[in-house]
Amino acid sequence: MYDAGTPLNNDTDDSDAQASEALWPRLRRQAHFSTKLYISASRVALGHRRWVAAASLMGVLSLGLLGGGVYALTSSYEGVQKAALTADSAPQIMASGLPGTASPTWLAHADQPQTAANPVATLSMAQPEAAPDTTNPLLAANDDTATASISALRPTQDMAPEAPSGPEYVHTTIELSSGETLMQVLTQAGADRVDAYHAVAALKDYYSPTKLRVGQAIDLTFQKAPENDLLTEALDDKDVQDSDAESPALVLTSLALQPDIERSIQVNRSADGAFTSEEIQKQLTSAYARGKGSINSSLFLDAEKAGVPAPIIVQMIRMFSYSVDFQREIHPGDKFEVYFDRKLDEDGNAVKSGDIAYASLTVNGRQYRLWRYETADGGIDYFDDKGQSMKKFLMRTPIDGARISSGFGYRKHPILGYSKLHSGVDFAAPRGTPIYAAGNGKIEIAGWVNGYGKYVQIQHANNYETAYGHMSAFARGIKPGVRVKQGQVIGYVGTTGRSTGPHLHYEVHLAGKKVNPLGLKMATGVKLEKKEMAAFQAKRALIDRQMAETPTLTKVAQASTDKDASKAN
Repeated sequence: MYDAGTPLNNDTDDSDAQASEALWPRLRRQAHFSTKLYISASRVALGHRRWVAAASLMGVLSLGLLGGGVYALTSSYEGVQKAALTADSAPQIMASGLPGTASPTWLAHADQPQTAANPVATLSMAQPEAAPDTTNPLLAANDDTATASISALRPTQDMAPEAPSGPEYVHTTIELSSGETLMQVLTQAGADRVDAYHAVAALKDYYSPTKLRVGQAIDLTFQKAPENDLLTEALDDKDVQDSDAESPALVLTSLALQPDIERSIQVNRSADGAFTSEEIQKQLTSAYARGKGSINSSLFLDAEKAGVPAPIIVQMIRMFSYSVDFQREIHPGDKFEVYFDRKLDEDGNAVKSGDIAYASLTVNGRQYRLWRYETADGGIDYFDDKGQSMKKFLMRTPIDGARISSGFGYRKHPILGYSKLHSGVDFAAPRGTPIYAAGNGKIEIAGWVNGYGKYVQIQHANNYETAYGHMSAFARGIKPGVRVKQGQVIGYVGTTGRSTGPHLHYEVHLAGKKVNPLGLKMATGVKLEKKEMAAFQAKRALIDRQMAETPTLTKVAQASTDKDASKAN
């Protein structure tokens, strides 16, 4: 059947060809018509003469713009032909031994080719086979100017790059002042605040910064940031002076401190910028020392002159304080001897005192001798040659290094002005001197009591009580209901309450009645039984034998002094 909506293919091709042929004549007719219309309208608007002048001006401008465009496109290629013609006659430059290579950096002259005799030449001038262009002075083979120009390009030894130097470190030691934190001293020393925070956090793995004491030395290491030498030289060339220029930045790399004799803490910065810490235990060895001498002024001063460390002297005073009144019974000519342990570092220097193994004190011709011994139940005490512990129920003097300024009895009160019973003993001592509990017991009062100021009262066994007045402060943890041990620090000497100067007012109460502390006859402590007496005697013999083989500190000190004097001479 015939489909009126689907034309045949050959009919379609003929129609497209006819439409294409009719298009171009139609466009030409429209362009011709538009040009005539534009010219006619221009002539009517401008007039014949004005139209000719305007048409001429537009033509000149069009030609000028066309010429400028052509020049702009071709000017960048000017000299290309000349460069191409002279390229074959130009010298060929070959470089070797550049910075970073094994060969040294230097340049050869233009007339010095690289040969086997000169294997390290770094610049050779290879001339072409054709004759050089003598019209160009730079290419003349025998022209000194060409040689000088090329020689100016030759690098000298000063132009060689310097080998990079290693990082520069700054070491410093700081000390902690009162009221300062570790973060503060680190940032004040130049550490970045973020670095200081992470360094302190790493330190906490082994040591709490809150335990740092005033005066604690801390070693710091910083790395200097490299300076820009080229920028510095440029500023120098321009005579730029900046007095306020900042110093090179410091980067914290390590922190070290020694919280005690036996260990140190090290904090280091790793390659990724994180801080890690480690604890270094020092290897200390034990060695015994022996000191002896006569008392001329006081046990403390004379023992210190004999080379006995202060902690050992204090320990010795406490050992004998149960039987000897150091304020009234010590006289010139009395003698002392002590045998004690001490810790030595890797260099053999004494860095820490240990325990007393033996001590003796001769007072008014009577000798007191004590040996250290650990009982079967693990207790450690000092016993005399009969196995009797020297500990008493109560200490006679609960303070070290004090003098009796007022005894027990009636006296004229220094403030009230009338006679009144002085119900205790006053020990004059510097403010802040530690005060010890005279015996084991429980604290009944720890607070302010009129007349006594800051006051502590301790209840002991057998209806005994002791009281301590005029304190400047209580020791940490001291409050009613707390149990204390004999010799434990409970407070510090002061002058609170009715007082004319720093001292300790010490009282002893028996069944509620105040008694003279210096007149009490206290019962002794433990006595070794027969089963342990044999072991104690063996331990005592060993200590005596070792002590006899140990030179006294006075002789060692004298030998050291003589040796130093001989070196000086």
